[in-house]
Amino acid sequence: MIAERLVLSESVRGPGPLAIVVADDVAALGKTVRGLVENAVMPGLHVCFVVPESMPTSARATMEGIRTSLETRAAWSVAQAATGADFVATLCTAIAPHPQRDVALIAAGASLPFAWDARLAKALHAEPGIAAAVPMCDISPLFALVDEKLGVEPPNDAASVDRTAYVMGDRSYYEVPAVHAVCTYLRRDALDAALPIVGASGAEPQRLLDALAVRWRATGLCCVVCDYLYVGFAGRAPALPSPPDVDAAALLRDHPLGGVRRAVNDAIRRGLPPVSTPGLDHRPVQLHVMHFWGGGLERWVRDFGRGDPSHINMMLATYRIGETGGQRIVLYSDPRALIPVRTWDIARPIRSTAAGSVEYRRILAQIFEEFEVEAIIVSSLIGHSLDVLEQPVKTLVVGHDFYPVCQAINPQFGTTCVHCTLDDLRRCAASNPLNDFFHDQTSDEWHELRELYAKRLVARGIEIVVPSPSVAVTLRQLSPRLADVSMHLIPHGRDVDAPRIPPSPRAATEPLRLVVLGRMSPRKGAELLRAASGGLRRIAQVTFVGCGEDGVALAKACGWQSIERYLPDELPDILRGITPHAGLLASIVPESFSYTLSELLLLGIPPLATDLGSFRDRIVDGENGFLFEPNPHALVALARRLHAQPELLAGVARNLAAAPRARTTAEMVGDYHSLLPLEARPVARFRVGVGRQTGLTEPYRQLDEAYAQLSEAYKQKDAAYERERALRATYEAFVQELRALEVLTHPWRAPKAVELVYAFNKKLQSVAAGRVPEADIPAR
Repeated sequence: MIAERLVLSESVRGPGPLAIVVADDVAALGKTVRGLVENAVMPGLHVCFVVPESMPTSARATMEGIRTSLETRAAWSVAQAATGADFVATLCTAIAPHPQRDVALIAAGASLPFAWDARLAKALHAEPGIAAAVPMCDISPLFALVDEKLGVEPPNDAASVDRTAYVMGDRSYYEVPAVHAVCTYLRRDALDAALPIVGASGAEPQRLLDALAVRWRATGLCCVVCDYLYVGFAGRAPALPSPPDVDAAALLRDHPLGGVRRAVNDAIRRGLPPVSTPGLDHRPVQLHVMHFWGGGLERWVRDFGRGDPSHINMMLATYRIGETGGQRIVLYSDPRALIPVRTWDIARPIRSTAAGSVEYRRILAQIFEEFEVEAIIVSSLIGHSLDVLEQPVKTLVVGHDFYPVCQAINPQFGTTCVHCTLDDLRRCAASNPLNDFFHDQTSDEWHELRELYAKRLVARGIEIVVPSPSVAVTLRQLSPRLADVSMHLIPHGRDVDAPRIPPSPRAATEPLRLVVLGRMSPRKGAELLRAASGGLRRIAQVTFVGCGEDGVALAKACGWQSIERYLPDELPDILRGITPHAGLLASIVPESFSYTLSELLLLGIPPLATDLGSFRDRIVDGENGFLFEPNPHALVALARRLHAQPELLAGVARNLAAAPRARTTAEMVGDYHSLLPLEARPVARFRVGVGRQTGLTEPYRQLDEAYAQLSEAYKQKDAAYERERALRATYEAFVQELRALEVLTHPWRAPKAVELVYAFNKKLQSVAAGRVPEADIPAR
């Protein structure tokens, strides 16, 4: 069993339940038993099969095989149910040898997900007044998760639905008037007290559960449904719960599962993308703080998550809602996820970075309370508050750029900046064309913000990771306070499965084939390339790859080729088709690392790059690439030299072909683990009953009703539009035919005109009634 090799949360370290499996559908039993045993995490699980006395011989053989498969994984026993016998007697016989154990009553056909037992136990023992806990299950509208009225068909993979429900839900439980027989977790003391009183209830387990719910309610106990556990069911149709009509109607009208239902069904519509389950399994949870501007930072976070299966990597990202609107903060459970698990729209937008924010602090508090975060990796503070640096967990800052020390993000003001005093900052804000991102704070306020940033790093001992040596040097030059902050060099990893592209031989008279990778912008050298285009025209053929709309316009103006966008996996084949002699990196700002440089090196394409930042760190001129000063004259001069001497590029291409493979993402992640040493964590350590919203039902119900009304209004509008269109078409056709008769000059056609008027009248009546007008109404 999994429990033998996992550490459990303290709240579920007691003995596992006695699982009573009603084996009345042997065909559906095998999958249920596998899930029951393999996904149970509490120790000492015992499975007791309730077997009908009248079970056919073939079914008994199947049962024997199932029991044999349990011998090394769980203890088991059998309780035989006589035909027509009361289920109370059968249950009493089954539980008698196991005093003080909670009981899980399970139907054949139930699909039980990971830690099903611990999740139910947490709700059952969250407070003393709970007698039974059940998961969400689609057998009844009272407990359903996948909502039929939303037009969503439940997918075959119930485990994926369960994971989505776990992370989308509020990790809470809600009182229900009845429980279902697919999977019910019963507290033993409540069960023992009620069984002698409920009396005979019939052979159906569901009828016993109905009687127990009534009894418990009379004694002040209740039953709950968990919004963080979903159990699929594919067995014989069970009897349904029969709570009092008033209770059932009230629950269906104002159901507490409204929020999680809507979120999960929306995820199902989108294909049920993968999600992680923070706080449920043994993996420690890291929170990546970032922005959604695309580019290398977003790629790095997603690569990190993909290369780090031993941790759960959540993402907290921000983006604006319009330039003059608000701001949204979104939380993703996994870098592969496409749908956020939490969304907040804050009242006071954070345009750059806030020194402090009450709303932001509340968001962080909710995340820590609900998702068991144990470390923070800050990749960007754009749109965030410095409050994230004050959290009570190990925190790292990754230097993907120079923000917020540099307001312009990249320290370039004529030349690369080597200092930034308050006066420098004022001049930069006033006249640096590259400082055009943030205007929400004065230079004095910005100076105070970055001083506070450095102060907090020093005070909390927060370390900075830089991908290239020049980043650390520049940060300390711009902010002398950072001299006391530890900085670690961890280059980014990159995984490219494609083989290197063989060098393309070139004669001295043949033009150079150059590729420029990535989106074009002034910072990426758009104007430098425009100015150099005339000098390059006779000696080079240039192709922009993945340049975006602006790059396409620039390429057209320069007489070059372009590919506006591509999927990441397509790049090797695209470059293999172009067979470039070199790749051109024309950034006029110091890059902190450059994924495009990595891609060129990995594919064996010699880079020509501006002599700035990480390009200077990573390129040895003439050995693995070439450097030029960031101006058009230097670029043209280098291109002419390489054009005249083909052996220069050929030599670098040979060096790249013989170079060892670059470090992988997994190797990079390993270096981060040495700075953030997190051990495996207890299973099912999440807290229950901490969700922020427990009354979402009514707003969601009203939203559904409003949506239905809006849809109907749109249908009526469309119908009215169609009627108007049909009336106009009918009238225009009538006028055209009437004019064609030319009655004034051809009076003998008057009877035909009368027939036309009659037919037109009938068509108008048909259109007004909402019917499609007849193509041809015969004349009277």
